[in-house]
Amino acid sequence: MMIRRVGFFTEGNEDGDPAVYSESLTQAMDGPPAPDEDRILSYLNGGEEIFSTMGAERDVISGDEWIGGAGSLVTDGEWVWPVDLVHYLSRYHIALPVDFLDHVRKAEYQAPVVPDERAREIMVELFPKRPSPWS
Repeated sequence: MMIRRVGFFTEGNEDGDPAVYSESLTQAMDGPPAPDEDRILSYLNGGEEIFSTMGAERDVISGDEWIGGAGSLVTDGEWVWPVDLVHYLSRYHIALPVDFLDHVRKAEYQAPVVPDERAREIMVELFPKRPSPWS
């Protein structure tokens, strides 16, 4: 099962892979916020962190706040999102893709425990091994 992505915004990632960074944060800010945003935030916070960074990045909209751990990745086994998605949702009340919201609501706002084997599969999919230059 291919992992689906949410919250990989083009803003701040202009040099990133357009297949990965395909959502626009400024466009998401124009959309309607979800009426169940608090429960969606709880779901996002309840995911399994599978890739951690110790850095911080500035809020790409305001530039006035640092987001700790930005770049870290979280999953529920079907979707993956950057840790900073929680910041942007709680601060700007952005609209998220309908298929992701449907998924969260169907799970009754409870992110499942992700088995270690699934977490490894996701990491391999997100970070495929690059061939050695000496092979």
